[in-house]
Amino acid sequence: MIESDTPLQSSFNAIILGGGINGCGIARELGFRGKRALIVEKATIGSGTSSKSPRLIHGGLRYLKTFQFQLVRESLKDREELLKLYPHLVQMKLFYFPCYKQNSRTPFLIWMGLKLYDMFSGRSSEYPSKTISLEDFGQLIPSLKQDGLRKVFQYYDAKTNDLKLTKQVAKDAQLFGATIHKNTQTKNIYWVNNQFTLETDHETFSSQILINATGPWIDEVNKKYSFPAQYHIRKISGIHLMIKRLLTNYIMFMQTHGKRIFFIIPEPEENRTMIGTTEREENCPTDDVIINSKDINYMINNINYYLKPDYRISESDV
Repeated sequence: MIESDTPLQSSFNAIILGGGINGCGIARELGFRGKRALIVEKATIGSGTSSKSPRLIHGGLRYLKTFQFQLVRESLKDREELLKLYPHLVQMKLFYFPCYKQNSRTPFLIWMGLKLYDMFSGRSSEYPSKTISLEDFGQLIPSLKQDGLRKVFQYYDAKTNDLKLTKQVAKDAQLFGATIHKNTQTKNIYWVNNQFTLETDHETFSSQILINATGPWIDEVNKKYSFPAQYHIRKISGIHLMIKRLLTNYIMFMQTHGKRIFFIIPEPEENRTMIGTTEREENCPTDDVIINSKDINYMINNINYYLKPDYRISESDV
């Protein structure tokens, strides 16, 4: 046998950069259509933003306010597909939406939005939204104050485990013929002879199609390899706080002092509560984004505004 220093070369119908939910989903779809896809991931599957989400599979109820009806329809259609494909990982859950006097969204506006949401979902008969009495809400959610509470709405959306879902989609992509290279550093990518060639330390891969599915790293990857791009992303960071106890038994859709929203998401299996998210524009490299005390205090102040004194949190609870 003659050994060679030349890296082995393999050809694929598409090379996908990034092993997050988008990269794995694209590879799964390509495999389902009989195409050979390669995922190249610098770390592990779902190790980036795909494992750091609110774990919600929702249609974007808040986007109805800005009349993004098509976006909501498409998102709800995706939710329906995930419910059918992965019923063990994606389930419909009960949400509560309390409306206080201090909130910018009026009860009528919320009611209209929820009815539209029901209609777009196609599940209005199975999972209808409705109002519940303030007394019933007080018994269900004793941690939230009732001062200034005008109306409480109940609706349904889906929840998942984001990392488990991403890994399952990656596994399905492999069953359909996709190849996944984890913990793989890309040395170079270039276009020659009407195809892309991607080099790692040990192998070389080629394809006429290369898909940049690196999420918030997308512009940095485009710049590094001189890829032409018609569009650029706005880099927005959002944090979630994990509180070391349960604050509610149900998912809560809340409104901040301004016009933003945040969720209170209980995780009873871990005896903890997730709260989020913030929104801050970032100009630094994605790997340099960090949580600061302003983010933490923002979330603490907003949730404490609604919590009764005995339930309020401090930074030591995070």
